[in-house]
Amino acid sequence: MASTVNNSSETYPEVEPTEPILYHDLKMLTSSMGIGTTCNTKTGFYELDLSGALPTLFYIDYATHQKLPLCSRPECQHNDETCNAVIPNAIGVVNFQQHLLVFCSAIEGNPSILQIGYDGNDRVTLVELNSADRYDCAFAGDQNVLFTIVEAYSSELNVQTPQLIQIDLAQGSIQKLTQLDSSKSWFLVGTADNTLILKSIEVTQNKNPGSHEAYLSQKHELFFYDLQLQEMTPQRSWMQEEVVDASYGDYLFFYIPSKGTFEVNRFDGAGLTTVLQSQPIPIPDSSSLYFLGLYDDRLVVQVGEKIESESSGSAANVKWRQFAVDISDGSVIELHLSYTYAGVTDFVVPVAESDGVLLVKCGVQEKMMTAEGPDGTIQQYPTVVPVYATISSTNYFSNNAQYTKIQ
Repeated sequence: MASTVNNSSETYPEVEPTEPILYHDLKMLTSSMGIGTTCNTKTGFYELDLSGALPTLFYIDYATHQKLPLCSRPECQHNDETCNAVIPNAIGVVNFQQHLLVFCSAIEGNPSILQIGYDGNDRVTLVELNSADRYDCAFAGDQNVLFTIVEAYSSELNVQTPQLIQIDLAQGSIQKLTQLDSSKSWFLVGTADNTLILKSIEVTQNKNPGSHEAYLSQKHELFFYDLQLQEMTPQRSWMQEEVVDASYGDYLFFYIPSKGTFEVNRFDGAGLTTVLQSQPIPIPDSSSLYFLGLYDDRLVVQVGEKIESESSGSAANVKWRQFAVDISDGSVIELHLSYTYAGVTDFVVPVAESDGVLLVKCGVQEKMMTAEGPDGTIQQYPTVVPVYATISSTNYFSNNAQYTKIQ
């Protein structure tokens, strides 16, 4: 039976100083951007499909190269709550301690965290959360404890304030680790030993909100929160105009536009250690850069370069290129694998990895969806869904299109 947090979260009990707790398997469970709709295991990939009338969980089996709803009943139509794959109000999924954790929003009642077996069975509600709070930050975890940043609602002040909290899934309880500065935006970006790594962003100048000047004036600061000492210490700060950053696993990456290079930093219990500087990427300083992820020790990024188009006069178009940075030696290669749909060409991108094999999005296709309309009639509408394939890491980073399509 799940425990429920019904009171205002301003009354979350604080963690009492106790004997030091050692977390032996503390790690990020989501990306630093927050809860996602996919997660990976050694044997397969789970995808929460939110395009239909009801959220439905699919499984891609790496051994059989099949994608199927997470349901074992051959006669099931996978269109109502009697199906194991259908999870009402589900918004995200993570792989944790040999189970799936599914995060559900609140339509009626409170948001909740469910535990589900890899086969879709044994569904249990572990904890119900406060409906007035916002749980859209990243999550880290160890054994039966989750860590995240929550925008906690204060009924007295009628505001939401950021708090670093821990959720004990065994007890169904929530405790506040520390209050965070409400003038900043906060992100959980990594772990190291018994340490949670947080990043804050604040606008340092009085600029127009949403303007490019306000964006460049943002100050980023990295903090380490020691779970044993229950103390938070600043580690490093930088301005948005100086670097573009992203974190994956044990690494924090800085792209330095003035140099065109990447700085690879590693998290450890003592702080942040710079590992290497990459070779320059051959792109203009004015280009836009997006991080896609870290796969097989290679950082994959996309770069948009503004170019002049004769057909559009002085208007600037964007030419996209894709690169991989090897974090072992700093070498850079350009990636060319692509696909075309409806006259638009896009890159093949990795979404997961397992034992030297990448799961990639190698296309899209149209799919007809069925839903009940406002008047109760059944309606069909088209949507576009990804096409997945597996490919060896060696072939992908050699631009060799040797795919095995997922059926």
